[in-house]
Amino acid sequence: MKLGIKMFFSITIFFSAAFLGCGAILISYFYDTAIEKEIESTAQRYQYNKFVIQASLITREDDWIKAAADGHTSVEFLVSDMNGTVALYTLDGSMLFSGFPDKTADFSSLLAQSQPESSSYQFQEMQGRMYLLICGSIKQNNTGVYLITGVDVQKILQQQERIIQKFGTIYAAALSAGVVLIFFLSALLTRPVKLLTAATQKIADGNYAERVAESGSDEVGQLARNFNQMACAIEEKINELSQSAQEKEDFAANFAHELKTPLTSVIGYADRIYKKELSRDAQKQAAWHIWNEGMRLEALSLKLMDLTVLNHRNFVLEDIDAALLLAELAADVEYLMHEKGIAFLYTAQQAYIKADYDLFKTLFLNLIDNAAKAGASHIQVNGFLSDGTLRQHPGETHSRTQPVQLYTIQITDDGCGIPPEEIQRITEAFYMVDKSRSRKLHGAGLGLSLAQKIAEIHGSRLDFTSDGSSGTTVTIVLTPSVQDTDL
Repeated sequence: MKLGIKMFFSITIFFSAAFLGCGAILISYFYDTAIEKEIESTAQRYQYNKFVIQASLITREDDWIKAAADGHTSVEFLVSDMNGTVALYTLDGSMLFSGFPDKTADFSSLLAQSQPESSSYQFQEMQGRMYLLICGSIKQNNTGVYLITGVDVQKILQQQERIIQKFGTIYAAALSAGVVLIFFLSALLTRPVKLLTAATQKIADGNYAERVAESGSDEVGQLARNFNQMACAIEEKINELSQSAQEKEDFAANFAHELKTPLTSVIGYADRIYKKELSRDAQKQAAWHIWNEGMRLEALSLKLMDLTVLNHRNFVLEDIDAALLLAELAADVEYLMHEKGIAFLYTAQQAYIKADYDLFKTLFLNLIDNAAKAGASHIQVNGFLSDGTLRQHPGETHSRTQPVQLYTIQITDDGCGIPPEEIQRITEAFYMVDKSRSRKLHGAGLGLSLAQKIAEIHGSRLDFTSDGSSGTTVTIVLTPSVQDTDL
């Protein structure tokens, strides 16, 4: 069942029940009030009639009641002075007089309830009319009677029926008008929900750009705004997933391509060695090619393994002295650079940073190796404190824009540089600016991708600057540790 129909019937049933309940309470109140007044009035009449009988019993002999029961004397003179409709009975239940229209009416249950010093009342129907009866016993010396005083209350019942009929007419009119009003009200209230439903269906069908109109500051308007925010988030996630899927597809294609070239060479030279008679020099040349391509495959597998590990581990960053860290890393590469004829210099200002030693070493070595492969003759590493602002990390709700000193590491080389149009893509997996030179140096286009991933783990990124022809500078900005920020 649709929401609009549910709302229509729910509101209709609720107000109908409320209207009927209030009507029943009011009708019951008016009826009870009228009955209470009649009981009070009848009780007053009963007390008057009781006084009349008591006065008569005082002046008469004890056997007067017995004589009246035997028909030897009349009680007409006695009841003529009483108010209302009355009946008299002896204490043993014999009727002395009845002014009620039904002379055969049975009052035994009412008489049985009567007590000497108290009275009781009940309602009893006689000849199609309802009577309110009050009964009590009156004793004087050794004799006494039961006095019943009654009032016709049929007019109250008739009045109640008229009120119920009028209420029924009012209820029917109010229900008809209410049904129309509730119908339009439910349609008005459910319209935003219908629009949201239609929008969600379009999103489910793949139209992630669908949005709903935002109007008002009430809950419905807030719901529309929340829906649009959710739709934006879904669209962004879908785009990210699509991009990720495309990147994975490209990654797989590039991986297959990178594997194809060395494998083709390995298979070809191995086939030559196996099937043909080669000279000693030709064999050595073929073996060298196989070794060279094997080294490329080994480098490729190691880089892929490192990327896989980084994607499936959570790293805990520790407080590390940046100057000591760079000194140790510089010592590791200084001799190797000297062997390659590359001048290597570094400077490092002391400060504490948040870093993982092994990961940062991998990052550093990949950047130095990339600079060496670019044909650099001079590599300069500088570590220094710089003024800046802390980056807001994911999940933080407060803004961190206070100025702080950040630790900046720059690696500068005088190599061939990077064309401006290539800078945005050099951290993509398998992307190489100069593919022929990279393959000769056992490169697979994964080193910078690995370095970028490590930089992200450290809350930073690789920032490349180059004029495209004479050198490149890579900048990494790291968050200082707590002991530095507190200074």
